[in-house]
Amino acid sequence: MNDDTTTEKKITITKGSTHSLHIRCPYNPAYIQRIRQITGRKWEPKQKMWIIPYTIAAIQEFTSQFDPDEVQITPELWVDNEELQQ
Repeated sequence: MNDDTTTEKKITITKGSTHSLHIRCPYNPAYIQRIRQITGRKWEPKQKMWIIPYTIAAIQEFTSQFDPDEVQITPELWVDNEELQQ
Protein backbone atom coordinates (compact mmCIF):
# COMPACT_ATOMS: atom_id res chain seq x y z
CA MET A 1 0.00 0.00 0.00
CA ASN A 2 1.36 3.42 -0.86
CA ASP A 3 1.43 6.53 1.32
CA ASP A 4 -1.30 8.26 -0.72
CA THR A 5 -3.87 5.72 0.38
CA THR A 6 -2.94 6.20 4.02
CA THR A 7 -3.02 10.00 3.71
CA GLU A 8 -6.50 9.97 2.15
CA LYS A 9 -7.90 8.23 5.24
CA LYS A 10 -6.34 10.72 7.64
CA ILE A 11 -7.08 14.32 8.44
CA THR A 12 -4.28 16.53 7.16
CA ILE A 13 -3.41 19.89 8.73
CA THR A 14 -1.28 22.38 6.83
CA LYS A 15 -0.38 25.99 7.48
CA GLY A 16 -2.52 28.27 5.33
CA SER A 17 -1.12 31.59 6.48
CA THR A 18 0.08 33.23 9.66
CA HIS A 19 -3.58 33.39 10.73
CA SER A 20 -5.11 30.15 9.45
CA LEU A 21 -4.73 26.41 9.27
CA HIS A 22 -6.11 24.28 6.47
CA ILE A 23 -7.74 20.98 7.32
CA ARG A 24 -8.48 18.37 4.70
CA CYS A 25 -10.26 15.18 5.62
CA PRO A 26 -12.03 12.28 4.01
CA TYR A 27 -15.80 12.56 4.03
CA ASN A 28 -16.92 11.28 7.39
CA PRO A 29 -20.00 12.70 9.16
CA ALA A 30 -18.35 12.18 12.56
CA TYR A 31 -15.29 14.20 11.49
CA ILE A 32 -17.49 16.98 10.14
CA GLN A 33 -19.50 17.11 13.35
CA ARG A 34 -16.28 17.40 15.39
CA ILE A 35 -14.79 20.09 13.15
CA ARG A 36 -17.99 22.11 13.45
CA GLN A 37 -17.33 22.33 17.20
CA ILE A 38 -14.22 24.47 16.56
CA THR A 39 -14.82 28.18 17.07
CA GLY A 40 -14.14 30.26 13.96
CA ARG A 41 -14.00 27.35 11.53
CA LYS A 42 -15.31 27.74 7.99
CA TRP A 43 -15.76 25.47 4.98
CA GLU A 44 -14.17 26.37 1.64
CA PRO A 45 -16.24 24.42 -0.92
CA LYS A 46 -14.06 25.21 -3.96
CA GLN A 47 -10.93 23.92 -2.25
CA LYS A 48 -12.82 21.24 -0.29
CA MET A 49 -11.18 22.05 3.02
CA TRP A 50 -11.91 23.51 6.41
CA ILE A 51 -10.11 26.61 7.62
CA ILE A 52 -9.60 27.24 11.32
CA PRO A 53 -7.87 30.16 13.00
CA TYR A 54 -4.17 29.63 13.73
CA THR A 55 -4.61 30.31 17.44
CA ILE A 56 -3.78 28.31 20.54
CA ALA A 57 -7.49 28.13 21.44
CA ALA A 58 -8.50 26.74 18.03
CA ILE A 59 -5.62 24.23 18.06
CA GLN A 60 -6.62 23.07 21.54
CA GLU A 61 -10.23 22.66 20.38
CA PHE A 62 -9.06 20.68 17.35
CA THR A 63 -6.72 18.41 19.31
CA SER A 64 -9.43 17.71 21.88
CA GLN A 65 -11.77 16.54 19.10
CA PHE A 66 -9.41 14.13 17.32
CA ASP A 67 -7.19 11.21 18.21
CA PRO A 68 -3.55 11.84 17.16
CA ASP A 69 -3.69 8.64 15.05
CA GLU A 70 -6.41 10.23 12.90
CA VAL A 71 -4.35 13.31 12.08
CA GLN A 72 -1.33 13.96 9.88
CA ILE A 73 0.43 17.24 10.64
CA THR A 74 2.79 18.76 8.10
CA PRO A 75 6.40 19.14 9.30
CA GLU A 76 6.32 22.96 9.13
CA LEU A 77 3.64 22.98 11.84
CA TRP A 78 5.60 20.62 14.08
CA VAL A 79 8.41 23.14 14.10
CA ASP A 80 6.13 26.19 14.43
CA ASN A 81 3.80 25.10 17.17
CA GLU A 82 4.48 23.44 20.53
CA GLU A 83 0.77 22.70 21.05
CA LEU A 84 0.73 20.48 17.95
CA GLN A 85 3.99 18.78 18.96
CA GLN A 86 2.17 17.28 21.91
